[in-house]
Amino acid sequence: MIADALVTCASLRSSYTAVRSLARLGLRVVVADTSSVGMGQWSRIAGYAGRYAFPLTQPEQFVEDISALLEKTGARFLLPSHDETEVLAKYRNSLPAGVILPVAEYEQITFANDKARTMAFAASAGLPVPPYLDWRTAEELEHFLKNAHTRVVVKLRRGNSAKGVHYPARPADVEPLCRALIEKYRLLPERYPLVQEYVQGEGWGVSCLYWQGRRLASFTHRRLREKIVTGGTSTLRESSRNPLLEDYAHRLLDALNWHGLAMVEFKYDPISGKGWFIEINPRLWGSIHLAVAAGVDFPALLYFAALDGPQQSLAKAGLQREGVIARWYLGDVIAAAGEIAHGRLGNALKWILPGGADTYDDWHWDDPGVFLGQAANYLARFLQSRELNPELEGMLW
Repeated sequence: MIADALVTCASLRSSYTAVRSLARLGLRVVVADTSSVGMGQWSRIAGYAGRYAFPLTQPEQFVEDISALLEKTGARFLLPSHDETEVLAKYRNSLPAGVILPVAEYEQITFANDKARTMAFAASAGLPVPPYLDWRTAEELEHFLKNAHTRVVVKLRRGNSAKGVHYPARPADVEPLCRALIEKYRLLPERYPLVQEYVQGEGWGVSCLYWQGRRLASFTHRRLREKIVTGGTSTLRESSRNPLLEDYAHRLLDALNWHGLAMVEFKYDPISGKGWFIEINPRLWGSIHLAVAAGVDFPALLYFAALDGPQQSLAKAGLQREGVIARWYLGDVIAAAGEIAHGRLGNALKWILPGGADTYDDWHWDDPGVFLGQAANYLARFLQSRELNPELEGMLW
């Protein structure tokens, strides 16, 4: 099986979007994953190269497996899409000679994946951030809670989507929750959970492609619906400009001298016109299909930058079309099940019914197998569910 490009974490929507983008360029694309079941694995557009070891728990074996797949397929463009991005960045010198890995350096990605460090950096760059505490002692935590103006959010410093994010109902619940997390995941003081005040607002994302500190493309979207009410992966979203948040995101990534893809997440209050930095996603993001559908094809632009240089990518970068709505249908079905469990049948019915979007992340008439592969992957995960450290969960799943 000869290929030009290898995309990892094939079961994810972001990976499948990248597969479609690269295939439209005429590239032969293969995929790999820890499982043989998923969107990319069941796609007619991509070839299935094989499985690899779990990246976070077996990083060296994972890199050996990836190297073997690259040698077997001849692929020279390697595009990771999830937390394996960080592992590959760390071991990039162990990959076969000539392989192009278009991601930031390991130190940059590690920094961006740490919610406490990025919160502090964003504040130093002049971005508004929710009041937060990066603490080491119980006394520090107690003092912060006494002076908090709203309820607080407790987050593991590393995680993705809503994994590892907790919303204590009362201030008295915060300290026991933090202690339980510290004990459960054996966290050292420098990894204690981040505690921050909750800010009310809409979820927004500003996604960018940078090349050695130079911004080549940018795209902004607003979340219309999320799989979990308290926040997390969006199931419905719209392309929409927001100059304030775009300025914040560009200022932050400029200061980081960023390289590769990243999405900066914000909360935005349309009434007051205020926005707050939340976190950086230093890789492909789950809603990337919307950007491609709205005219900013990040995977293709990344390929052009890596193969032909940033000027070529800049020349091909399009302007986003506003008002394009994308939907993750299976995500809505999963969310609807939760609504049914809480007796909210109206919401459940609305979310289960098709329609209400210009494009879908997971349904394509020319490749229907990907939806079935996605559903089978979620079913397999449900049947094999087990307690995982959220700092690993995003990778393993």
